[in-house]
Amino acid sequence: MNRNHYKGNKKLITVASPKIEKSNKISNEFYTAVMYLAPSKISGKNMCAHASRECARLCLNTAGRGKFDVVQNARINRTMFYINDKQGFKNQLISEIKGHINTAKNMDRKPVMRLNGTSDQLFERVYPDLFSMFPDLIFYDYTKYPYKNRSIIPENLDLTFSRSETNHEQIFENLENGRRAAVVFNTKKSENLPAEYLGYTVVDGDIHDMRFLDSNYSIVGLRAKGLAKSQESNFVVNVHE
Repeated sequence: MNRNHYKGNKKLITVASPKIEKSNKISNEFYTAVMYLAPSKISGKNMCAHASRECARLCLNTAGRGKFDVVQNARINRTMFYINDKQGFKNQLISEIKGHINTAKNMDRKPVMRLNGTSDQLFERVYPDLFSMFPDLIFYDYTKYPYKNRSIIPENLDLTFSRSETNHEQIFENLENGRRAAVVFNTKKSENLPAEYLGYTVVDGDIHDMRFLDSNYSIVGLRAKGLAKSQESNFVVNVHE
């Protein structure tokens, strides 16, 4: 795969993602976009500091359109642009966010943005003024950072804690502080997710991607996909146990 510096003529954000497309079809109120960087250490730099071994192994980075080399190359090049030219990356990101906001307004919808589609970067620290520049834009993401490391975030950033086989106990701290937690279950696509987990209500996270619409103090249930669907791993919670 090509790890050369980003060429600058490619977009950073997209609405052409199956789950994002699904969300935008379901909602007439919101219009969301996502940015995909290369996860884990694929680019040569760890973009997911708290990813567990199984998280990295079972990552959905190569699911769907991600299975094509052209998509993987784009994510790596985009990541190298971010690593090597923080200011240039920020300038382009701001420009594209403005374009997304205008598109949403033309559709009479509220703009929404997910910056960590396949990464787990602290953008509120890398670009602290980005969120205040767009106070009416809802940013949302999944994160594996412990709550104490991301307890102070911008008002327009919504975070959902993401469980793995190594951070299970952190679910409780996040829920107790009003941050929902995402859990992958081995529930089949044709089956309903469990109604409760650990005493908390489970909401179906596969219906759409807009986690900020889910109630706090809830478990976001996700069905195992890709490799996680066919291989046993403690990353996936067995609903039969």
